[in-house]
Amino acid sequence: MQIYNEDKGLDFGKWNDPTSKLIYYDSVKEILQKINIPKKVADFGGGNGILKNFIPNIITIDIDPTKKPDVIDNILTHTGTYDLIIIRFVLHYLNDYEIIQLFNNLKSSNILVIQFINNDLLSKYENSINEFKYFRTENQLEALIPLGEIIYQKEYIVTKEFYKNRLNNNNAIQHKEIIKAYYYEHN
Repeated sequence: MQIYNEDKGLDFGKWNDPTSKLIYYDSVKEILQKINIPKKVADFGGGNGILKNFIPNIITIDIDPTKKPDVIDNILTHTGTYDLIIIRFVLHYLNDYEIIQLFNNLKSSNILVIQFINNDLLSKYENSINEFKYFRTENQLEALIPLGEIIYQKEYIVTKEFYKNRLNNNNAIQHKEIIKAYYYEHN
């Protein structure tokens, strides 16, 4: 079976379907308005720089050179001093142990986690052909991450067009997802 190279390149997440606009732009704009943005901000796993639309001086850290991040590095072992670390739609790339490792390494920074949640895992996996990810329900995700302030929550419909654009899946069915944003302030 050939794996579709769904997460590569500078155009990732820049599709024109309603789901992509909501999750990659509209929700991020709303979430960022709820916090103070400090000077030194890192986007862990945000290699192609979508967040630069909102935070021009943000430093992108990603292991994928095709996305042209500012720093090519593994977010699990990356070291650096940041006032805020944003982890946006990254946790489904990590297994449970890697999520625990990531948060153990970030104990001295303010953290903003933005993640989609799939309480209907069957629909998510049926639509997500040609890829291997760790999709989680709300309870599964929240069991793995530190408790933070929930600053945003929105239920939405993932459209067929999203799966066509992202995964070349012409047989997708729409289903519900939730975006949640968790904010952790280091004292």
